[in-house]
Parts: sequence; C-alpha cells; structure tokens
Amino acid sequence: MTRGFPDYYQFAHPTRIVAGRGMIEGVGFEFMKEGATRPLIVTDAGLRGTGLVEKVEAGVEGGGLEVAGVFDAVEQDSSTATVTECAAAAEEAGADSFLAVGGGSVIDTAKAGTILFTHGGELLDYEGLYTLPRGGDGMGAPEPVAPLACIPTTAGTGSEVSFGAVIRDPEQRIKVLVGDFPLFPRLAILDPESTATLPPLIAAATGMDAMTHAIEGYTSNEGSPHGEAFALQALRLMRDNLAVAVEDPANEEARGHMLVAASQAVVPGAGATVAMGAVHSMSHPAGAQHGVPHGVANAINLPHVIRFNCGAGPEVADRYRELAALLGAESGGSDAEVGDSLAAWVTDLTSRMELPQRLSEVGVPEAGIPDLVEGAMGDGCSLTNPRELEPDDFEALYKNAL
Repeated sequence: MTRGFPDYYQFAHPTRIVAGRGMIEGVGFEFMKEGATRPLIVTDAGLRGTGLVEKVEAGVEGGGLEVAGVFDAVEQDSSTATVTECAAAAEEAGADSFLAVGGGSVIDTAKAGTILFTHGGELLDYEGLYTLPRGGDGMGAPEPVAPLACIPTTAGTGSEVSFGAVIRDPEQRIKVLVGDFPLFPRLAILDPESTATLPPLIAAATGMDAMTHAIEGYTSNEGSPHGEAFALQALRLMRDNLAVAVEDPANEEARGHMLVAASQAVVPGAGATVAMGAVHSMSHPAGAQHGVPHGVANAINLPHVIRFNCGAGPEVADRYRELAALLGAESGGSDAEVGDSLAAWVTDLTSRMELPQRLSEVGVPEAGIPDLVEGAMGDGCSLTNPRELEPDDFEALYKNAL
C-alpha cells in the first residue's frame, strides 16, 4: 500500500558497510580509510574468551594500524558508568578511534564513549536527539566525534548502522537515549564469522529485535518510502533465514543474511530517527526495571501490540495485512482477523525458537505493571506508534503479555 506523499521526511544512511566472508581480516585496512590509527577495541569479557577479539586485533594490525588497547568491561545491559569508564580507557590508552566488537550493548557503549572522549562531560548532558555540540550558534553542522567502526556479533539491534545509543541509567531506572548524526558509525563489517559462536537462544532473541524494528518501522506513523524499502527486504531475509540460523548455527549462509537483515531493519522514519512503536515502549522499561533482555521482551510484546494496532482502522490494518502476506501468514479477513493471524505467526516463530512467551516467565511481577505503564507512557517510541495509547491501553497490553 502506497502512503500519500509525505509533507516531510529525511533519510540518512552514511555508514559504509563492508560485508562478506573473511572481512574481519581486512578491518585495519578498511578502518584506516576512515581516519583511524590507534583504535581502542570495545568488547565484553565473554567475547574476549572466544578468540574473536584476537582475530580482530590481527586484522587491525594487518592493515597497518596499532591497537591502543582492549576495553572488555561492557555488561549485558550497559550502564552510564560503563560508558564513562570506556571513554576514560580510550584517553588513558592514547586512542584516536573506537572499534566495537559485540552486540548492541557493546556498540552503544562505544558510540556513547566517543561522545565523552571527544566532548567531555557526562552522558546525561547529551540525552535526547540532536544534542551534540554544533557550530552556527547551535544551528549548524554538528562537530564530529572520534571515528567508530563496528563488527556486530549479533544480528539484532542494527546499532552498527544507526545514529542512536540506548544506555541504562541504574540510578533513575531508565534507558537513556542519545541520537545525533555524528554517531552513525563510519564503518560496519558484516562477516558471518563474527556470529559463529552465538548461542541459539541469543540468536533468536536478537533476531526478534531486528524483526520488531522492521515491523514497527513499516507500520510507524512516521515511516518513509526509503525506510519502507529497507524494512520489506529485511523481513524477506528474516522470513527465510532467522529460524534456520537459530536451528542450524553452522549455517554460515543464514547467519550472513541475518547480519544484513538486521542492518536493514533499523528503519529511519520521517526525522531520520529510528521509527519504532509501542513494542519498544513496553520493552524499554521491562529491561530497565526488571532486567528483561531487550530482544526477549520484544518477542513477547510484539503479538499483543500487533493485535492492538490493527484496531486503529483499515489504513493501519492494511499495512499489517501486507506484512502478513509477505511473511506467509493469512492476510484475508477483517482487520481483527489479520491482526490475529500475524500475531499467531509471530508466536509460532518464537515458540519454534524456544523463546519465553510471557513476561511472568522472565521475572516481571503483576505488581510491577503500574511502574511499567509509567515508563512506557514516557518512552518516545509511543509517539511514533500508529495508534495512540493511553495508560489504560498499556496496562491492558502488559496484562495480556504477563
């Protein structure tokens, strides 16, 4: 379904992507083209133990660059304190650039770290969109940050090609969003070798994060024609490869396609920010308040939001109808029926991949719903959901997902 011509949108995708087998070996040669000479490698302790980081170091040095050091203290759900430590480590090591090797938490830490390394201060000083220092009395071009390259080790967040970072603030129990054009990584290396040791359940959860990005991006009230094209191709690749990559981790072809799909699924909306919706609004506080992994929360919440959004009327429901047809779900019938059909297709997929089906399975208590509702209402993703939500709507959705 073609939307009416928009009054306004912008689309930006400046990250240079190098994809293929064996590309890790050339990371130094490629990163040198982006101005790096002494990158700090940012990763986590688990990946440090797989041998992948050593291969990346060899690739850096093989391209004539010098590894300034390795910062491997990133936790699963990175915090503002970790970002501060990362920036300090780069300063102490004499680094001039950052190379993130990991999933979304690692990449977002490196992104946020480039801000503090370049501009100083604390991360909360930059919370929000378009908040980095600018010339022209704040109206001109944003000042650049240190070069950043990414080697994603999960096919999920797409942070390797997006301009935002989401970081946990444990004191306020919120997720802090920072987004601006300089945070687009200069380089993303998509090599299936980087996901070779990814456990199946993590592959499933991160894959559902990517699928949620594409579905929400396509149905968002701030979608754009350019973003829709990315979303549809991402969903085609995920339809054919997500379950295969989870069930057969040795399938390099499927893992490679999933890396590409995840990088396409982070769909920029009308304002060049990622167009998301109520699924993310629900999942962000579930992670911040109860430690639910983001992809798991998305997998649980997605079917319920699909059903809810299909009640917005034919214009919204028909966009889900298109996705149902593309994914192989029943696309006929009433608006409610297509919502049920697509929601059931998602549930069947997540069940097949053995992901949790209820928030109560992952530690969310019924008594926590009021705080979750408050967090969801305050989450910016609610603004781009195709159907407006009131607190009672979020309460019902959380109860359905519990």
